[in-house]
Amino acid sequence: MKKKGKSFWIMALALVMLAGSMYVPAGSATAETNGQFADPVNLGHQIESVAVYDSAYGEEDGRDVMYTTASGSPAIFQVIDLESQEVLRSYPLEGTGAVWTHITVPNGNVYIGGNGHLYEYSPVTQEVKDLGGIGESVVYGLSYDEDGRVYFGSFPNAKAGMYDPSTGEMRDYGTVAPGQSYTRSTAYHDGFLYLGVGVDNRMVKLDVETGEYESIPVPDHVIQGSSVWQMDAFGDYIVAGVGGGDNSLLFYNTNTDQWEDTYYENNKGLRLIQGLPGSDKAYFQQGGRIMEIDHETLDASDTGVRFGTFIRNTGWVELEGDPDFPGYSLVTVQFAGQVTYMNLETKKVKTIQLPVVGNPIPIQTLENGPDGNLYMSGYPGGKGAVYRPDSDTSEMFTLGQAEGMAAIGDKMYFGVYPGAIIYELDTTKEVLDRQQIYDIPHQDRPFEMEPVNDKLYIGTIPDYGKLGGSLTILDPADPDNAQVFENVIHNQAIVALAEKGDKLYGSTTIAGGLGIDPTEEAAKVFVWDLESNEKITEFVPDIPGLDYNPRMISGMSEGPDGLLWSAADGTIFAMDPETLEVVKSKTIYEDVKNYGRWRPIHIRWDDNGIMYTTLAGKLTAIDPDSLDFKTLGSTELMTVGIDGDIYYADGTDLMKIDVLENTLESAMDLISEEAANGSISHPVHQQLINSLKQAAHHRDKGDLDQARKFVDKALEHLKKAKDDDVVNDLEVKLAVKTIEL
Repeated sequence: MKKKGKSFWIMALALVMLAGSMYVPAGSATAETNGQFADPVNLGHQIESVAVYDSAYGEEDGRDVMYTTASGSPAIFQVIDLESQEVLRSYPLEGTGAVWTHITVPNGNVYIGGNGHLYEYSPVTQEVKDLGGIGESVVYGLSYDEDGRVYFGSFPNAKAGMYDPSTGEMRDYGTVAPGQSYTRSTAYHDGFLYLGVGVDNRMVKLDVETGEYESIPVPDHVIQGSSVWQMDAFGDYIVAGVGGGDNSLLFYNTNTDQWEDTYYENNKGLRLIQGLPGSDKAYFQQGGRIMEIDHETLDASDTGVRFGTFIRNTGWVELEGDPDFPGYSLVTVQFAGQVTYMNLETKKVKTIQLPVVGNPIPIQTLENGPDGNLYMSGYPGGKGAVYRPDSDTSEMFTLGQAEGMAAIGDKMYFGVYPGAIIYELDTTKEVLDRQQIYDIPHQDRPFEMEPVNDKLYIGTIPDYGKLGGSLTILDPADPDNAQVFENVIHNQAIVALAEKGDKLYGSTTIAGGLGIDPTEEAAKVFVWDLESNEKITEFVPDIPGLDYNPRMISGMSEGPDGLLWSAADGTIFAMDPETLEVVKSKTIYEDVKNYGRWRPIHIRWDDNGIMYTTLAGKLTAIDPDSLDFKTLGSTELMTVGIDGDIYYADGTDLMKIDVLENTLESAMDLISEEAANGSISHPVHQQLINSLKQAAHHRDKGDLDQARKFVDKALEHLKKAKDDDVVNDLEVKLAVKTIEL
């Protein structure tokens, strides 16, 4: 491991350079060498995952096959032979990262809902076609009618869409749930499309010919969840499953246009299990049991089959030669690509890990661990990874979609979406195995985790359709007695925390969970008393350079100057922790407004007192004294490693930028080059060279203390120099400050 800092490093430096102004998506740092920063190095993708949300089933060449898609970058659609357990074909779906829904129509074609696009697979031509979309970001909940037309819902405008394969027409019915974001599920019956809405939990009935629709609220007894994410036709019933809340399974009678009194709670499924053709039965999962529903009575009885996870979609297949699975057995897919078979006659269940093709997935969170390694989570959730800089190796482990991370002692803590679940991982153990220690109620995304006195202070985003995050105080040694303070700042969520003295400072976003609009106009800063566990004050800071109130303030961190640094849009600012006044600020990226929703801007410090941040999605180095800066790239995730180098995420890849070491000789060479091209004035050039020559003289004599004094003297000359005396301030100051004697 490269040794930076410690006794050979000189104190903090300033940074300066012109930079771009607008946010751009995460990407590689600039191609050319950035002076004292090396070219970025791609360390490769760190997390591969088989993240499967759904499946469909069919027959090709007389053999049962499963159609599924592993999410990633891009998602990969796959055709799998259920008998030979082989992946027959795979197709990257360019432009799509996650697929939530598949359906097989009567002619055998398969439709796939991607990131705003509908895809069609033909088992005859064995080709996948991109059919386009209706201008939405996600396609949800596929269903079809008697003419083979395919219907779907969407995000973020809660639309309904239809594709007619006979004409190639893509019909946009428009928003069918004004003010909502999700039409998460659909079911077709007798000329009408029924859509499940999130997050206000209702159903919409749409006339597929006229486009007219009506809203149908769910019954009053239903405990609201995140959305109506399951819709299926079952005879004359539309079966609706509410995700979250009491997970109700409801029955809407299309003959009477009324909800039936019969319903079931604790339903764990995304689709209803339809019985064999000609059967009047259907099945669902309740509390680990497969339950059978009779169409005539809607009574449910226990089949005796046990299955512990969500029903994603199912088919009926024959397993020849296996006496435990006579006749037809149910088949379904699990999140990690396993296929499970269930036989209702023998009650036998078996799960097989099929060779579903995995895929690199984007890095979701990146933080230093207590062992000097870098820990990451991925999106979509399922896997995490640890990267070990000293050996340039990485290892994946089971995690979930961690939004926040923090270290206490030898333990790493992860805040995982959905449900704001807190996991603990002992980094000293050979096997990376996280354990759940707490589940924060009514919350969903733990983006902010701050260790204070061996406790975790956790700021969270609320659940879907809710406003007002919480502040949770969790002692990992006593998690049962965690304290949860809800809605600390009215209808705002906490996205930054920093300890200083006996106080905790925080800041907020006005955003709530998905599917609800903010009610507040300005993000706030607040102060929390660590002894009494009470909020002392909250306020909207007056940030010079901003003529409006930002929607999110984040990144709060104590700097080497004792000030509390934060970020909003393209502006960095520092606050006096005593007076709570903003004493420094600079708008680095102009014309950036309403940047971000939940993900905090990162502020990290190196051993030299230099700030590195993801301000406005730009990887930026900043001198906290002069506020001179340099843009190194574009990313939303970065940290400074224990080796002093910069690590950041570029989609699926982990990137590294070396902060270059310098000798007295290399620093003097740079100063002389700058003077020769007119970038350093003659008087300042002479002062710097003289001081560094004296430092070299004492270094050669072995007197490092005296050598450091002359390096410090050179820094004083730089500090006193006028702006036009040193044009490339960054290069010169960095060269001097990073001298290793």
